[in-house]
Amino acid sequence: MTNRRDFLKASLGTAGSMMLSLHLPWAQAASADKPFAPNAFLTIGRDGVVTMIMPFVEMGQGTYTSVPMLIAEELEVELAAVRLQHAPAAEKLYGHPIFGAQLTGGSASIRGAWLPMREAGAAARMMLVAAA
Repeated sequence: MTNRRDFLKASLGTAGSMMLSLHLPWAQAASADKPFAPNAFLTIGRDGVVTMIMPFVEMGQGTYTSVPMLIAEELEVELAAVRLQHAPAAEKLYGHPIFGAQLTGGSASIRGAWLPMREAGAAARMMLVAAA
């Protein structure tokens, strides 16, 4: 299992190469109206609003609060800045990390979301820092 520090080190090179395209004049002009979308789980608008693509359903266990908290913590933004959008049917992108299918159940949303959501938020933050 990869720890957070190793993940951030490995993603730094990837983030740098991904950010190269944002410095090209024709790439910036084409994407001026589009929000920053570093991965399948996040988009960040020019207004600072983070939209999280939620792969889980709220079933009374606080999933709609706890999973966005993981993203907010990694991006160092207030939870109020995170909006939710339901994930489309795309099992390869949004399948549950434990069960392998796009479903919610077994009190496993946080267990399944803990690592991928933190990695998604950390990768986005590294890209933003590199771009700054």
